[in-house]
Amino acid sequence: MVWRRHWARKVHAWPNTLGMSQYADGGVTASKPYAATGEYVARMSPHCKSCRYDPARRTGTLAFPFFTFYWDFLLRHQSILDGNPCVALQVKNLTRQDDARRLAVRDRAGAIQRGEVGAADHA
Repeated sequence: MVWRRHWARKVHAWPNTLGMSQYADGGVTASKPYAATGEYVARMSPHCKSCRYDPARRTGTLAFPFFTFYWDFLLRHQSILDGNPCVALQVKNLTRQDDARRLAVRDRAGAIQRGEVGAADHA
């Protein structure tokens, strides 16, 4: 019986976890997207210790691509996320960025997606 309760909890969590990780439904199954800064990844993971990227940088050749994508996601979806109290602090942090920084984030994210920057830069 214990395994059935455990299994039921896991099955119940799938839609929320999927909704958070994909956020493809616009927040129907989850209250917020599962996105994190580079500093959070560095704190929660041992992988950043030997990485060439700086988890605190948003732009530049040493910027952690995950962090660049985090800020790019917030910029692209700011109008949707603006009314979500679960991400109010993150959206508020966008207002502190000037246009040049926002453009640099968007440009770097686009370059990474097109394969123009990345692992080959440091080979």
